[in-house]
Amino acid sequence: MENAFNPGQGVPGSLIAGDAWAWRADGFASVYPSPDYALAYHLAPRSGGAALRVPVTVDAAGMLAAVASEATAETVPGPWSWALKVTRATDGAAVTVASGHLTICPNPASGADTRTQARRLLDAVNAVLERRAGKDVDAYTIEGRSLTKIPFMELRATRAKLMREVAAEENGGRAPIRHSKVRFRNAR
Repeated sequence: MENAFNPGQGVPGSLIAGDAWAWRADGFASVYPSPDYALAYHLAPRSGGAALRVPVTVDAAGMLAAVASEATAETVPGPWSWALKVTRATDGAAVTVASGHLTICPNPASGADTRTQARRLLDAVNAVLERRAGKDVDAYTIEGRSLTKIPFMELRATRAKLMREVAAEENGGRAPIRHSKVRFRNAR
């Protein structure tokens, strides 16, 4: 196990809201030396919203990107995109030299709902199916107002799709392993 306060190279694949974030960008130190260039990471939620700027500072080992835990406390959990921008000091020209994606995980200490969207939807569909298990009316009209429910078979199909999605999330993006039983017979 590594010390969590010793940052590794490159942007991590996931970060936790409310934690202090840090990673190294040492490979860029020789290509974009300070003070001729300034580097900063720009992180933004893929669904839109407030972006976060992470300046890169020069230290004895190279370059370090760091954000205090107070600054990450309000970040929105979910998928985010990042870009590393380099700005030239002489004329202010900026270029993106690297980009990628990461996941911001909710802070478990906050007491917030930490389920993924697929898990929340699966739980909601399961609750609807449980409430409707003994009822067979899909549509009705009262005093000119009508209500049509999602057909039972459509809910079951949605449930099956969500179950596969949740299983893939829980297995690190891989589909769950399926076991098949096979019987071999002696061919005579």
